[in-house]
Amino acid sequence: MAARPQGTVVEVSAPDGAYLEMGGRRYRGPFRITAESDGVAVVEVAPLDAYLEGIREVPFSWHEDALAAQVVAARTYLAWTLLGGRTETGNRIGYDICATAACQVYAGVEAVLGEDGDRWREAVSRTSGEILVHEGEPARAFYSSTTGLRTRNIEDIWPGSEPAPYLVGVPSPGEDSPFVNWSWELPGYQMDDLLREADVAGGDVQSIATRTTEDGQGPWMIDIVSDSGTVSMDTWALRSRINEAAAILPDLLPAKRPDGLTYPNTILSPEFSIRREVRVSRVGGDALAIAVPYYIVEGAGWGHLIGMSQFGAQAMAEAGSGYPEILAHYYGGLTPVPGDQFLPEQLAVGLVVGSEFVRVRSDSPLNVTVDGVPIETSVTGTWGFLSVDDVLQVIQPVRYFPWSGPDEF
Repeated sequence: MAARPQGTVVEVSAPDGAYLEMGGRRYRGPFRITAESDGVAVVEVAPLDAYLEGIREVPFSWHEDALAAQVVAARTYLAWTLLGGRTETGNRIGYDICATAACQVYAGVEAVLGEDGDRWREAVSRTSGEILVHEGEPARAFYSSTTGLRTRNIEDIWPGSEPAPYLVGVPSPGEDSPFVNWSWELPGYQMDDLLREADVAGGDVQSIATRTTEDGQGPWMIDIVSDSGTVSMDTWALRSRINEAAAILPDLLPAKRPDGLTYPNTILSPEFSIRREVRVSRVGGDALAIAVPYYIVEGAGWGHLIGMSQFGAQAMAEAGSGYPEILAHYYGGLTPVPGDQFLPEQLAVGLVVGSEFVRVRSDSPLNVTVDGVPIETSVTGTWGFLSVDDVLQVIQPVRYFPWSGPDEF
């Protein structure tokens, strides 16, 4: 194991025809690996189309026009992100866009090597260079899984956001998604615990009321009255609080779907309501009736509900709409145009931020440089990287393991 000084950059690449493997996924690379104050960071430098081919947002088995619409939306979102500049973390670590759902999900070459990968690659090629433009700049092409049959105005979800004529509520019929409508419930004492953990109630909850709005009239609000007073919060903010607090009820939340599977989140979208219902339970041969309060949470959609619905795009494509028509429907009439001037030939993608330990391997000996200086890498195996006191520790593969099986440290 060798320690590399703070500020050291290790670059790792695979020979032609081989891939880098990390976290169960394969990447073209190269990787740029550094030690940061919060752990190891890994950035991949990827050509534009290779990045787009790695986007993993919808099933590649979907209709070709739904795939094309998704590629244009993803390419436009990338262009808009680059126009705004790097985030604070991106500046610190050196990447243009992250690889998680906080940006858009990127899975490296693993995506197109799988089933139907050629269909997604074709959608990237078919729409080459196309983006959506509003007033001469890339549009804010937000998208989400399911909208519950209608999208929402951006200012109605994220208070303070600048309204946009192409990010307004439109119908989204035909969504064949298990998240069009969803619901779950808790008895009163567990809802009390959940809302206390979410720091929106003190003591017992007395009442909960939901205030809904029409398009353009602001976010939905929920008023929670507890022993400590009244808290009013928009549903997007409350969604985040509850989703984090739900860890105290791991056997109950996220709840089970009607088909027995588990919902991906506790609160799936900002379009939800909470209502109280008192149920009577009889015990002792019906001699004693006990009133038990329950709270029922009912919602629609999965995601922020702004811009294009992915399941809605699939429904439109299956009904015969081409991808320009799909995009125009969800983005206020905008249709794809050439946007090469807003797009780089390659970009830096933040794959890992703040990890204790990272493993990278390949089926071929890797090319490894430390601050631009090549090091001997004739052994095939798994490399390890960890950060100790902001210093990058590099563990090279060894030639012999006294046991059989995959390389381990």
